[in-house]
Amino acid sequence: MFIFVWYAAILIFTCTASFHDLIHFGVLRFRWDGHPTFSEFLSPFPTDFSRSLLLQKIGHIIAFQILTFLLLLKFRSQLIILFLAASFASLTEFLQLYFSRGGRVFDIGFDLIGILVALGMASFFKITPSRQIELKK
Repeated sequence: MFIFVWYAAILIFTCTASFHDLIHFGVLRFRWDGHPTFSEFLSPFPTDFSRSLLLQKIGHIIAFQILTFLLLLKFRSQLIILFLAASFASLTEFLQLYFSRGGRVFDIGFDLIGILVALGMASFFKITPSRQIELKK
């Protein structure tokens, strides 16, 4: 259930007309664009690096780390988790084009950083069952 709630939260955050207005004023609006400019999807990383841009990219990483940790609670296969999370990352970026937002390929890269860091942490901290010595009486 938590997985679907988090999926919905990511969709809302990525498809709202203005993330800034949602966070600062609680305004949730969606604006559909039936004819998006698909070339924007391949736009390069912005050259005007700002604190706001940095926070957005950190948000991508954290959102998909959380999603990956939730998926780890449900699925054993890291390959399935990687596929589910990466597919959703790609879908959200593509959908942003239709919601008058700037979906970008490089944002999928930040999402993948969050996914891979979470999978790496899960592998690193994985506790394997210890071999117990059985004492017979």
